[in-house]
Amino acid sequence: ALGIEHRYERITSINTPDDEAQLWLTGNYRNNFGQYSVTEGYLETVIPLAKDTAWARSLDINAAVRATDYTTSGYVTTWKLGATWQPIPDIRFRATRSRDIRAPNLYDLFLSGTNTISPIDDPFTGQRVFYRGFATGNVNLKPEKAQTTEVGLVWQPDFIPGFQASVDYYRIGVRGAITALSSQQVEDLCYF
Repeated sequence: ALGIEHRYERITSINTPDDEAQLWLTGNYRNNFGQYSVTEGYLETVIPLAKDTAWARSLDINAAVRATDYTTSGYVTTWKLGATWQPIPDIRFRATRSRDIRAPNLYDLFLSGTNTISPIDDPFTGQRVFYRGFATGNVNLKPEKAQTTEVGLVWQPDFIPGFQASVDYYRIGVRGAITALSSQQVEDLCYF
């Protein structure tokens, strides 16, 4: 399979003058404006290597690559390489290695701001206090990237009709995660 796609996304939200003037204790949403477009091209394949042999009912390799260009954060390539092997009818093994991304969404990038109130435990005084913060987006965010490894086993015994069970091991390493520390985490890091 192969293909190309283009997508355009935008956010426009107009809030009340009271929100803009920050008259409320919490909320006070701001007007939000932003847009980006994404162009992607992809290629995917499954290659059968063996079928109904002495050592394999089936053996396949699957692969995919995707080239993605964001107007906000630039170009990134993702890929996947995997295999499935069924030595006997009841058991199938599978393995995959991939490079994955999660691009920032419209709110991650363009949130103009909102007031937040969070309770935090103050380790300096031992009291619970309320913290007033302000959350905004960041137009400089880049896609978070992950390396994923997965190995699994599927068991579908003939003697239990309709039964199937699977066990998988996976490991995901993420770089550049798009996240924010909570008020409590900031307080704790300042204390310790």
